Amino acid sequence: MKIFLAASPHNSSTDEHSLLAIKSHIITSDPNNTLASNWSVGTSFCTWIGIKCSRKHLRVTWLDLSNMDLQGTIAKEIGNLSFLTYIDISSNSFSGVIPDEIGNLKRLRGLEMSYNQLIGEIPLSFGLLTNLEFLSIPGNYLSGHIPISLGNLSALTQLQLSNNSLSGSIPSSLGDLRALTSLDLSYNRLSGGIPLSLGQLSNLDTLFLISNFLDGIVFEDHFAKLEKLSWLTISSLKFKVKLDWVPPFQLQWLTLESCDIGGQFPQWVQMQKELLELEIVNCSISDTLSNSLYNYKNLLALDLSNNHIQGPIPNNISQMVPSLDILYLDQNNINGSLPDSLCEIKSLQVMDLSRNHLSGNLPGCLGNLHNLNAMKLSYNEISGIIPNSIGGAASSLQWLHLNNNNLTGKLPFSLKNCTKLKVVDIGDNMFSGNLPKWIGNYMLDLGVLRLRNNKFYGQIPLEVCQLLKLQILDLANNNLTGGIPNCFGNFSGMVVNPKLDNYHFATNYVGYWNLEGFNEVLKGLELEYSKTSRFVVNLDVSNNILVGEIPWELTRLSGLIGLNLSHNHLVGKIPERIGDMKSMESLDLSNNNLSGTIPSSLSDLSSISRLNLSYNNLSGKIPTGSQLQTLDYPSIYEGNPQLCGAPLPKKCEEASMVPSITDNHVAANEGDNIIDDKVLLSIVIICGFATGFWGVIGILVFNKRWRQAYFEFAEEKISRLFGG
Repeated sequence: MKIFLAASPHNSSTDEHSLLAIKSHIITSDPNNTLASNWSVGTSFCTWIGIKCSRKHLRVTWLDLSNMDLQGTIAKEIGNLSFLTYIDISSNSFSGVIPDEIGNLKRLRGLEMSYNQLIGEIPLSFGLLTNLEFLSIPGNYLSGHIPISLGNLSALTQLQLSNNSLSGSIPSSLGDLRALTSLDLSYNRLSGGIPLSLGQLSNLDTLFLISNFLDGIVFEDHFAKLEKLSWLTISSLKFKVKLDWVPPFQLQWLTLESCDIGGQFPQWVQMQKELLELEIVNCSISDTLSNSLYNYKNLLALDLSNNHIQGPIPNNISQMVPSLDILYLDQNNINGSLPDSLCEIKSLQVMDLSRNHLSGNLPGCLGNLHNLNAMKLSYNEISGIIPNSIGGAASSLQWLHLNNNNLTGKLPFSLKNCTKLKVVDIGDNMFSGNLPKWIGNYMLDLGVLRLRNNKFYGQIPLEVCQLLKLQILDLANNNLTGGIPNCFGNFSGMVVNPKLDNYHFATNYVGYWNLEGFNEVLKGLELEYSKTSRFVVNLDVSNNILVGEIPWELTRLSGLIGLNLSHNHLVGKIPERIGDMKSMESLDLSNNNLSGTIPSSLSDLSSISRLNLSYNNLSGKIPTGSQLQTLDYPSIYEGNPQLCGAPLPKKCEEASMVPSITDNHVAANEGDNIIDDKVLLSIVIICGFATGFWGVIGILVFNKRWRQAYFEFAEEKISRLFGG
């Protein structure tokens, strides 16, 4: 096998030709015109952008093209730059394979190729770069095995290969890299166990092996000489160490994910007194918090989510973790009430205790957490009201998740002080009262307002329309009355912005892990959205007592994925411009009193996958279209006896298939201030009244004899009526 090209005599002209070859392989994109305008033969290549040369020989020693938005392939001529000591092409869009010729660069000390679109295998010739100290190729599409020859790089201190598709086992030859301080193989497809030889890397500070397909057992010998280890991430392995094992290291960061660690909180972890971050997720811990947390005075982030931890939150938790910024205890079996000591952790920014069995009331002291950005207590058994003191966290609170509990009462007025709120999810409780107007006056950054499955009543306040950034508005399953405000069409967060790849609202949660995620009903199913939550755009006011017509202004919401107005008392026609809502995937207008024909523009909804127009008073022919043809369930249209055409068995008569003149012009005039049938009817009534009025009164005014006879007649009738 040919590993590298044979070296040939090189000089400065070779360097220039090689650089021009590199330039010629950069195609389709040089947005800043950097190389095209700067790399020219009219100037010395040592002055070109990204190039450094040696003073003595005027040879290229440094090539830095990072962060230039370049596209293309890596020219094999790069292997002719024999004086190179450093290459950095990171954060571009280079594609293709890595040239074997890089193995010719015997002086190379640093190779940075991260975050491109490189494919293929890591060249075997890299094993010849014996002076290499830094090798970083994460964030590409590399495949194949990690070359055993990398074990020859005796000077290597950092090896970063994460976020690729590397497979096979971890070569034991990596244990020969005695100068190695950082090894990151995370987020690949590696299998097998961890080589025992890695335990001999006495200078190793960082070991990242998380998110692979590793299996096997971890023994004490895997860490035998790792005295300098401070950061360890491992997943999917079984730890088999002695109960009294004393590790040679003191970690600052530890992540164990989906590991078998014996059911109890490991004693060797309790010995790590210098921990700043501790994450033990989905490891089947069935211990209590009292037995797990041992005076982690320096701990900033704690994630013990998705385990079987039981018992209450310790009353002295503020003494156990006094410096905590981030607390994740979600998806466990923790019970009892929230202790007041939680409020004594003044530095707390993120608190997720969702999906446990917590009960009792919300402590009033929660308002003392002035640094709290996110509070997630959903899916518990918490009862009572939201305390007025919650407004004390006004300066920082941005995400409030209290859904799926047993909370009651009205929303406290003090909540209006939390003007930075981006997400309010209090659905699936027993809140009551009118929807507060102050939500629309003060919470102008809201992207998600989820109040479904409560007992709110009254009309939807127009102030809600001031929440322009709303991406999700869910008021379903309440007792709301009145009409749907026309100004709902002003929600710019539900409109596709052609200048952006997504919508206005994005959940950028504080902390080392994200807190996004909520349940939303789309396409008739209640689904939990986590990583994709910022792409969910939904408006749901179903199962209320709303009346009136569907505002045509809703058709402006071109970014809506889901619209559910079902189970209300809406009347009138479906807006003709419904086809403008190009992003629509789920539309439910069922169980109302809608009438008229189904707009033909409905066939323009090319993404629609769920449609329900059943149980209304719709009539005429069902529109056809490429996407509508796939929705061939008669149940979509049932309960509308005047509808005809596929997929219903009722065929349309010839006359019903001809669209009316009125229908053809409604779309052009809908929403404009024109004289409609109601106005014309009013004019006719007024004219008739005027004609009749002056036809009688006018005669009495201008004909004295008739006027005298009329009043004598009236006087006689009144005398008979009251005088007997």
